[in-house]
Amino acid sequence: MKWIFIATLALTASAQTLPDGPGKAAVIKMCTGCHDLDSVVGMHQSKDRWSAMVDEMIAKGATGSDDEINQVVAYLTANFGPKKVNVNKATAADLAAALGISAANADAIVHYRADHGNFKAAQDLTKVPGIDAKKIEDAKDRLEF
Repeated sequence: MKWIFIATLALTASAQTLPDGPGKAAVIKMCTGCHDLDSVVGMHQSKDRWSAMVDEMIAKGATGSDDEINQVVAYLTANFGPKKVNVNKATAADLAAALGISAANADAIVHYRADHGNFKAAQDLTKVPGIDAKKIEDAKDRLEF
């Protein structure tokens, strides 16, 4: 009886941490049995990364129907997807983390910005020497100006 009370408290606390939306119930059902969701709230992953993480949890014993798995990935992506970064204000460390680029490339963006002024569009970032245009294209939905 005591175990049921503790499990109910943990489920309630996790449910309160998560925003409402389609898939929330599937996340609670599939994920809270093994760990609390406070760590998830701080993560901001791409759909591909969330999908890989869910697959990893299933390999470790999480269970759910194909529909529930799809709901979990969609919910996590919608609510905890990649953060946007303002390329005109962000530090090099923030740029590297948000855009998935090297520290050297992030430093190059910051220095270019200091020398040439603010960026107005994603295309402007490709003018920075050494920047991989493909990475900028892949990250364009996470850019703010």
